[in-house]
Amino acid sequence: MFDAPREGEFTQGTVFSCAYAEDYPLRPAYGLVITARCDAVQDKTPIFSYLPIISLKDWMLCDGANIVMDRIRAACKGEVRKALKDASLSESLLETKTMDEIYQSHFKSREVEKAWASRCVKLQATINSLAQIQQLRDAPDLLEQRRLHLVGNTSVVDVVLKELSGNRLAGFYLLREMPSLSGELESFVALLREIHHIPTGLTREIVAGLAKDAWAARAEGQRCPRYVDTDDLAAPVAKLKSPWIEHVMQNFTMLFARIGVADNDFSAVKQSLSPIGLG
Repeated sequence: MFDAPREGEFTQGTVFSCAYAEDYPLRPAYGLVITARCDAVQDKTPIFSYLPIISLKDWMLCDGANIVMDRIRAACKGEVRKALKDASLSESLLETKTMDEIYQSHFKSREVEKAWASRCVKLQATINSLAQIQQLRDAPDLLEQRRLHLVGNTSVVDVVLKELSGNRLAGFYLLREMPSLSGELESFVALLREIHHIPTGLTREIVAGLAKDAWAARAEGQRCPRYVDTDDLAAPVAKLKSPWIEHVMQNFTMLFARIGVADNDFSAVKQSLSPIGLG
């Protein structure tokens, strides 16, 4: 999937260290250059655009965890709506009352009823799960708590990972065995919805290798390069080969170039076949 970077080259498919990723301020990020090869080769552009790349482990605790929690939350809300329907209560209660208020007002007294005892226990667990998810969604820095939540919901995690593995998870692209600044091969995830850019002049310094100390005096107010953890050199580390770079660009384009039109009216289409007896 990857070649070694070519000396002096900074073009579409180039992966460089010390990039910027908005939701990962304390974690190392790489950048995948998406500027067209022709513009890069002919020096036609004043800036180079790139997509952030995050290690799979860091992605799983941030974006991946958010996706998992959103799916669990949707399932929990479905359980709550079902409980309201079974109790002949309107779903509109969810728009004006908290889950705890609804439970205390309409279900607490039913805990002693034989038909509702176990259902009340299940509903209370669902409400607690929703509260926990809200807490974790509001605090992305609670990494250990997020990890434990994922460990407790491996079935949903597996579904999300399978979608990511097949690159069917919109907005993300899995990059396997990508070289890192340390020289190790790891799994990374490209964030297709997050586009950043750097000046062409700066790319020439990165190609040559821009050290942390050399950048320190100019770093104020700049997003890239960004040195965190043990990263101390902004430089190309790999080049994504064909056809993977084209596949990344196809997935990236589909996020922003989709066009929706109204469905054709089935009855009208069927009626047009009436002359041959199929209308």
